[in-house]
Amino acid sequence: MAASIEELSFEISAEAVAEQERTLSGLRTRAGTVVAAASIAGSFLGAAASRGALDASAVLALIAFTASLASSIWILLPHELVFAFRGDALLAESGRREVEDVTEAYRALSGWLGPILDANSRKISALSNWFTVSCILLAAEIILWTVSLAS
Repeated sequence: MAASIEELSFEISAEAVAEQERTLSGLRTRAGTVVAAASIAGSFLGAAASRGALDASAVLALIAFTASLASSIWILLPHELVFAFRGDALLAESGRREVEDVTEAYRALSGWLGPILDANSRKISALSNWFTVSCILLAAEIILWTVSLAS
């Protein structure tokens, strides 16, 4: 239970940062699944299609496969997101601002978390868009391999 409004504000902000970390972890897990699915589709359907001449559908499927992998791998790469603070940064800032009260420290921490939440949110949103693109490309890959095999 928070002892002050400042402490409650910090706890709410800290929980929001933790939720962003969980969101990113889930997004990366799903991106890894898309990599696996695209690879499986590409290997099975690609092997079957490669027995004959590659038609336009097969070439487009290969392009969709490559683009799906690239967009999923982009999600898996490290990005500049902040999910933790070091205590020594608070001590240094407290010394500069002459913060001597715990309430003021909570207020300063909450102030630091606001811009970090905003920056993380924009980056996670962009990565979510890349995930959407990756899923669409995976679906296109499967459809195109199917069309190629049917013709």
